Amino acid sequence: MIAIMKFFVPTLRAVIGLTLLISAGMALAEPRTALVIGNGAYADAPLRNPANDARDVAAKLRELGFQVIERLDADRQTLRLALREFEQQLRQRRGVGLFYYAGHGVQIKGQNYLIPVGVDIRQEFEIPDEGVDADAVLRAMESAGNGLNIVILDACRNNPFARSLGSRGLARMDGPVGTFIAYATAPGAISLDGSSGRNSPYTRSLLAAMSTPGLGLEQIFKQVLVAVEQETGGSQVPWVASSLRGDFYFIAPVPASPAPVALPTAPSLPSPVAPSPDARSSEQPPTVGGDPGRPVMSLEPDMAAVPNAGFSISRQSISLDAYHRFAKATGQPAPPAPGAAGSDYPARVTWKEAMDYAAWLSRQTGAGYRLPTEVEWEDAARSGIGAHDPSGQDREWTCSEYRPEYQGQERRCVNSLPEAVAIRGGHWRAGADPLSADLGFRLVRDR
Repeated sequence: MIAIMKFFVPTLRAVIGLTLLISAGMALAEPRTALVIGNGAYADAPLRNPANDARDVAAKLRELGFQVIERLDADRQTLRLALREFEQQLRQRRGVGLFYYAGHGVQIKGQNYLIPVGVDIRQEFEIPDEGVDADAVLRAMESAGNGLNIVILDACRNNPFARSLGSRGLARMDGPVGTFIAYATAPGAISLDGSSGRNSPYTRSLLAAMSTPGLGLEQIFKQVLVAVEQETGGSQVPWVASSLRGDFYFIAPVPASPAPVALPTAPSLPSPVAPSPDARSSEQPPTVGGDPGRPVMSLEPDMAAVPNAGFSISRQSISLDAYHRFAKATGQPAPPAPGAAGSDYPARVTWKEAMDYAAWLSRQTGAGYRLPTEVEWEDAARSGIGAHDPSGQDREWTCSEYRPEYQGQERRCVNSLPEAVAIRGGHWRAGADPLSADLGFRLVRDR
């Protein structure tokens, strides 16, 4: 028996280790296909960096296991043919699809167009015929039927048409479920081509973040947001819209070493000992934060009063466990828990889902809960209340509309779905599409 156990234990350890390695490699087993476009050789307002940006992104994606279609300084026909090839490869391979574009883009009446090289545009009405509809990219991905799509637009660079044609910046786009859309800057704003170095500020930050092992897609673009905002002094704030429900890693996390497997033994069973009456009487239900008045399953979050402010705010982001109780009670869908998530892992939901949770909690408890305004979130952070990521990577919803400048909207909650919601994290502010499903949230209660 001892000889058998000596053989069995190392074999079991090897099997467990192999299983972990296979699981970690699942992220790379799925086919990855990308279309990368860099347009800079425009007759009017040429750009210095898009060709470099596209080359570097294409090289990085190949390094990360993508099959890449790369086109530089593409005219309209070349762009359309590349998009057709991209759709065909996606349809055959499925898996993950990624589209990257660097160059000029323009918005006409809420519709975005990518500007090919070699076009002759004199009037606004010519743009739909000369440009390429950005929604065609989303339609190609949807037509291919693959499960996860990533669109990265480093466009709106010193737009030569904005002076007389179209509107400033790009408009918000809505993709099919399973789509992540990243913009180099907020809707209606212009991104920088970069006055130094071979890349734009956005693509330079993106390349650095993509090279970090173990970062999920949302974490990568949080790092990009912070880096670009710091580099540009706040003049350029990247923006995302997401309907992803799962996780995606360019470089999968390194699997942890398997725990040692103990040798099975035949333990002797101790005689049962009856607890003393004093021990039984001292047993108490588990509590939150050591407060005997708040059992673990209490619906209400742990609140802290903000000094001289007239309201309290939850010390932590609303947890996924708490959100799942709401989802179960109301029949709403809930985001899945990541594999290693603990009970206090924050819920990542859309703005409306966060608002619905606050309304439901108010009905259940009889207390008035809501999302904080942008100013309330900032006051609480300055007071040192709650756990905030010191690196500034956390992103949380507020109830305020986002505008680049403070104009009073930061002090109130909006009454209808805005185009962009103010989000906060660390020492920065930005705007996010209310349909993005990858942000956490806290609640406030007026005193």
